[in-house]
Amino acid sequence: MTAGIRRSLSAAVLALAAGGALAAEPAPAKEPALAIRAAKILTVTRGVIDDGVVVVRGRKIEAVGPVGTTPVPRDARLVDCRDSWVFPGLIDLHAHIAGNGNDINDMVHPTNPELRTFETIDPDDEDLKIAVAGGVTTILYIPGSGTNLSGFGCLLKTAGDSLDDMVIRRYGAMKVAQAFNPERRAGDLGLSRMGMSWGLKQLLDRARDYTKAWDAFDAGKGEKPALDRTLEPMKGLFRREYPVIVHTAGARDVVATARMFFDEYGLWTIVTHGCFDAHKSSPDLAKRKGLFVNLGPRLFDYNPTAEGRFVAVPSVYAAAGVERISFCTDSPVVPEEELFLQAAMAVRFGFPPDRALAAVTIEPATAIGIADRTGSLEAGKDADLIVKDGDPFDPATPIGLVLVNGKPAYDPKKLATTNSPQGSTP
Repeated sequence: MTAGIRRSLSAAVLALAAGGALAAEPAPAKEPALAIRAAKILTVTRGVIDDGVVVVRGRKIEAVGPVGTTPVPRDARLVDCRDSWVFPGLIDLHAHIAGNGNDINDMVHPTNPELRTFETIDPDDEDLKIAVAGGVTTILYIPGSGTNLSGFGCLLKTAGDSLDDMVIRRYGAMKVAQAFNPERRAGDLGLSRMGMSWGLKQLLDRARDYTKAWDAFDAGKGEKPALDRTLEPMKGLFRREYPVIVHTAGARDVVATARMFFDEYGLWTIVTHGCFDAHKSSPDLAKRKGLFVNLGPRLFDYNPTAEGRFVAVPSVYAAAGVERISFCTDSPVVPEEELFLQAAMAVRFGFPPDRALAAVTIEPATAIGIADRTGSLEAGKDADLIVKDGDPFDPATPIGLVLVNGKPAYDPKKLATTNSPQGSTP
């Protein structure tokens, strides 16, 4: 027996003699809980709960259910909002705020997959604070549309203790723009639809082959490829670790986007904008199960000469059978804090209210791959939620509280900071 082992055994014997047992590590203290009682809880995925309670502990939702049957921890701070509604924080997949300026486009090359917005984020951007006040808790902060492929957007919460605390995925989605905005007018390739499509497909072919070569090498079935930092970010695209979000409008170009990215390359694809006369392509898009459609900021076709009528775009997409619809602001085109108003206007012109709420919560969460974390009020999900004095889409009722990751990010009434009585029931 070595001297070291003898010393360890001696220490154990002394500890047993002194206390009767070896001292255990103290259990970590539980984070304090918050229990919010409300007139209505719109869970989005599990119906509406009248006179319910949401229990939040730390960054997560611990429980959701009716008062009386939902246990509330004795250590919970109770927030009495019996005149208010609670629903999930809103999610926008097409936002250009968070960089405190216009540092979101490099116009030299038509395709720039090596670029990303993560480097431009300012956690103290005033637009983010205003977004939170409007109930937006998650955004996909994407590059602009001046080039066909402007880089990768960052998926982030709109509030947090630090940049690392806010970021969900540095590579949230690859941003592509087809038609209109990225048309090259300086005489280089990309002025026409033919040129833009050729340039994108050349890059996609290279990235696909590059990914296959690395996958083969990782599986021990090939030689190690030469590192290409331009193509590195696109490996995750072909491995379906994140989607491509494609700025596209007009029926011709929306169909071209679906054909190229979804059909030919089999990528996780989000069509964003989908406006002007693109609603005419909605029956074609409806056939592509698994294709996501992110509508906005223009949700209506105002051109009376095209069809002789005012077209409510979301309703047309829904009637055609498109299943995965979400809304966006393209902020600051429409201010980020007006995302709820996008949904309200869609409802005003015939879009079902339950689908409208889903279109700014669980649908964008699903489209971007974070439905396991956010987008609905369920135990175990991130505590991103809104307390409002009434219907989510009523512009006349103010927001009383917004939680992001369980912390008050907007609390004008000081609801979460008042010393409410504690107890086992709300």
